[in-house]
Amino acid sequence: MDNDPTIKIPSQRPTSTNDDTTVKLPPHMRKYLKSLGALQEPSRDPNASSSSIAENANVSIDSSNSLEQEKGKIEARPPTQIEPLPDPVPRTTHELEYEHTWEGTSESTAPTTAPSSPPPVMVPPPTKKAHQRRPASVRVMLTILLLLLLLGGGTAAFGYYYYQTNIQAPLARFIHPVSRGKDEPAGVTVPSDSNVTGRTWNILLLGSDNDGKYNFPALLTQVMMVVHVDTIQNTVTMVSIPRDSWVNVPEVGGMHKIDQAFFLGAVQHNSFDDGVRLARLTIEKDYGITIDRYGWVGLSGFAKVIDTLGGLDIDVTHPVVDDTYPDDTGTNANNPFAYTRLYLAPGPQHLNGQEALEYVRSRHADLVGDIGRTQRQQQVLAALKQKLNLGSVLGNLSQLIKDLTGSVYTDLSEQEIIGFASFGHGLSGNAIQHITLGPGSGNKDYGDYGSVYDPSIGANQDVVIPHCENIQPVINGIFGLGDAQSCNVNG
Repeated sequence: MDNDPTIKIPSQRPTSTNDDTTVKLPPHMRKYLKSLGALQEPSRDPNASSSSIAENANVSIDSSNSLEQEKGKIEARPPTQIEPLPDPVPRTTHELEYEHTWEGTSESTAPTTAPSSPPPVMVPPPTKKAHQRRPASVRVMLTILLLLLLLGGGTAAFGYYYYQTNIQAPLARFIHPVSRGKDEPAGVTVPSDSNVTGRTWNILLLGSDNDGKYNFPALLTQVMMVVHVDTIQNTVTMVSIPRDSWVNVPEVGGMHKIDQAFFLGAVQHNSFDDGVRLARLTIEKDYGITIDRYGWVGLSGFAKVIDTLGGLDIDVTHPVVDDTYPDDTGTNANNPFAYTRLYLAPGPQHLNGQEALEYVRSRHADLVGDIGRTQRQQQVLAALKQKLNLGSVLGNLSQLIKDLTGSVYTDLSEQEIIGFASFGHGLSGNAIQHITLGPGSGNKDYGDYGSVYDPSIGANQDVVIPHCENIQPVINGIFGLGDAQSCNVNG
């Protein structure tokens, strides 16, 4: 055996004899091997074996000198680590120290030491998934949405605070529930929210002069009206009962003008609640109309509200002349027996609060008597409804509450008041009907004027005698009473 050291370059991977394999080395290794004469071109003989190629690569080197010289050269170079590729595990591109390419030509052959095998699979290095940013328009929309949610939450909180402090708390001053008597039908459960739709309501509206002739709460009711609200058909019917209607007053007993029902109830124990309770029971017993809620209005507060809203536009259909109009308001508020002459010319008129109050209170010299006053009251209420729109109410809310403090009481809840206000705002003028159960003509003749002796005062009274035969079909149709015969004003 030759004692000369021999450098052999083994095949890094098993290759097929049919493949032309080129082993590419790093430049410094190629230079080093060329200097040793160990890097030679592979044989072009298709029958050449791997052993013959290895023999051609043998190089004899002087063992004492050449190795020492080359050792010095190698030590002088920067250290280079050459790691042989493990076989047969494929490496990714950034891990390969050597680059292998297979030309696939039949003319060239590569040294082989093992049976043929498929070329290694080149696995690309894992790529880091880039962070995909949302388009600018999406980010802007998300930002706006977040801002709207924040603003909405703040607005809702402010709206709730505003409602609590500026609406609910003041409304609570007017809410005065009155328990139902043992002879009254059960009332309607107060809803938990402002949804008043899906049913009908009967609201008894009472209006008192609260002038100097009487001391609160022992007052007469110049206005007695049942307001039928049908939230299913979106209609409102105001049924006025003349204050002079001669009817039976239950519990107290006997025949009286219906405006005395509230007075007779309140005066017994100086109780407002007793006044409301007896007035409500009188309507239910004499006409068969179940009352769901009540509202009492002092007419002095009524005048203040009209002034706050800037007055009312009224078309006076005929002149109103009253030589004995009670002058018990304003500068003569402390003189219950003062009188003045009142004259309202026919035609369009703009009335302030005091003039509107005079228009609805006057009962003398009207061409159609006391029924004319009831019609004027309905006319003023319709004009007031036009004024009470959302803008005027919110714009004058604090002043309106001040005007009505002490002049309005009701058993409507805060939620119901808001619900009815919303319902009424969407009603057209044609959806509101008026009817007065007083003297008329034909089948609309609901009563006759008369004079009767009133034992409670020991004198005759000018009254209206109701005609139940004509009243019954009307209230049956309005209030859905079917074929009931509930009109029983004589007790």
